[in-house]
Amino acid sequence: MASLKSITRKLWRLMTPHIKRKTAFEKQVAHLKTFTSYAPSARIAPTANLDPARLRITFVIPDFLPGAGGHMTIFRIATCLEKFGHDVRFLIQNPSIHKTADEAKQTINAHFQPFSGSVELFRGVTPDVEGDALIATDRFTCYPVQAMGGFTRKFYFVQDFEPAFYAAGAEALLSEATYHFDFDCLCAGDWLHKRMSRDFGRWSMAWPLAYDAGVYNSGATVGERHPARIALYARYVTPRRAVELAFIALEILHQRGIPFEVDFFGWKLGDLSVPFPYRDRGVLGSAELAELYREATIGVVFSATNHSLVNKEMMACGLPVIDLDLDTVRSIFPADTMAFAKPTPEGIADEMQRLLESAEERDRLRRGGLAHVEGLTWEGSARLVEAAIRERVLWAASKEKADG
Repeated sequence: MASLKSITRKLWRLMTPHIKRKTAFEKQVAHLKTFTSYAPSARIAPTANLDPARLRITFVIPDFLPGAGGHMTIFRIATCLEKFGHDVRFLIQNPSIHKTADEAKQTINAHFQPFSGSVELFRGVTPDVEGDALIATDRFTCYPVQAMGGFTRKFYFVQDFEPAFYAAGAEALLSEATYHFDFDCLCAGDWLHKRMSRDFGRWSMAWPLAYDAGVYNSGATVGERHPARIALYARYVTPRRAVELAFIALEILHQRGIPFEVDFFGWKLGDLSVPFPYRDRGVLGSAELAELYREATIGVVFSATNHSLVNKEMMACGLPVIDLDLDTVRSIFPADTMAFAKPTPEGIADEMQRLLESAEERDRLRRGGLAHVEGLTWEGSARLVEAAIRERVLWAASKEKADG
């Protein structure tokens, strides 16, 4: 006997014979079009009202959930810019989580940073707004930003090399194409800054990822660490974190007879069949993370693209860190700040074993890491971003005046 669901489906087909369903391929094409197809805006930038002390700055961002790391960084910088006296606004592209702008603003204030500026949603239509600085924040927000007039200068807030998020194909090509847009690049670190300027000819600057020293600090627990406890960033759903390599390395470490236990954090892994003791911590709050970093013996966090903020938060808590021996990492961190593992299971196991067996080496890296992050603040990074925006907006305004 046919199920109610199948009967309903047949009736729907009979009642709507003129409606042709899209294939999976057509849906993918339509998905990309909703992010990249925007009609150019004819609005002219209002340079006559330019006030360098109170710039009108608009960020275009994708929708978000609480816990989004990239968004937290955007909101931190934006909140600082607002505190510095600038007029800051957010436009949310293709909202899929928030139904209203008020709801989105409540999420920002409840789960990210205090923000008093305006928040607006848009879908499909090029936003009709104006100001001094317009800032794209990921590959797809670049497309409406490119289409929007009404701004003196456009920027790209670059936190990672996004073409590497995809296999070679349409999305990788669309991502890389954005680096050829006439945007000035505000880059999270020197590796991205060098890539934007050297490989794509963009005007570019670097600002450092920082940390909240009120949360991430060595506290009073130095010297009370567990003798063989590994804190491992296990967000395996993000491929660039290369968690699989670390997992195989742990198995090798166990086979070598090295005693240890692991705290997996960043994502729930489930019930694992492994021969070593572990805790599946999942997504932790900042206070819980800081506590873990102050108790663990070593921290392991990888990124195959731009370095992770987790590295610096671990260092601020006095935790020796292992990352991959890649240019993306070495271009940011000096040799005395962390251990660099060859990007193979054996290479990672070697570094884990070396640090677990050498208290002297752990102490050397602890001191180097603390020295490296000393003085980093989000306000300091925001001041660098502010100076770059002001410089380029004034440059564009003077150029327009000279050309006019």
